[in-house]
Amino acid sequence: MSDLRKINIDGQVIEVEGAMTLIQACEIAGIEIPRFCYHERLSIAGNCRMCLVEVVGGPPKPTASCAMQVRDLRPGKDGEPPVVKTNSPMVKKAREGVMEFLLINHPLDCPICDQGGECDLQDQAMAYGVDFSRFREPKRATEDLNLGPLVATTMTRCISCTRCVRFTTEVAGIKQMG
Repeated sequence: MSDLRKINIDGQVIEVEGAMTLIQACEIAGIEIPRFCYHERLSIAGNCRMCLVEVVGGPPKPTASCAMQVRDLRPGKDGEPPVVKTNSPMVKKAREGVMEFLLINHPLDCPICDQGGECDLQDQAMAYGVDFSRFREPKRATEDLNLGPLVATTMTRCISCTRCVRFTTEVAGIKQMG
């Protein structure tokens, strides 16, 4: 049995399965939503809050698109499809604030980083963040985890998205990380 629902994303009306999350519906519509913690094969965490969108007629605050399903949206007052905005001023301001918090303990100069210019955090900071930080306090220092000879960790670069924790628990079946 098919549960197809119409949804209006940034003025584009599409029809998707009701069980899909908003981030998946946006992908189908060809709209890029920033994310760190979301992965289609892992459980939903909603930690990073970068995937925020505005649901018109919903709560008066941005919603994590990875954690809300299309079936949870209410239609408009005349029965029109629910409206989701991915680029409104509220969403832009929320993403800038989230990015600022993610970068509190993670410098963007990255002199020791091995990503070599292919860093999602750096790319998203340029696209969705602000060019300055209000934080002048020292960065947090943490000990690197010893996960064996095959896994290197640089915990000073961690943004606490829990993707690695969910992967090791759900896919590898080990509970060494928490």
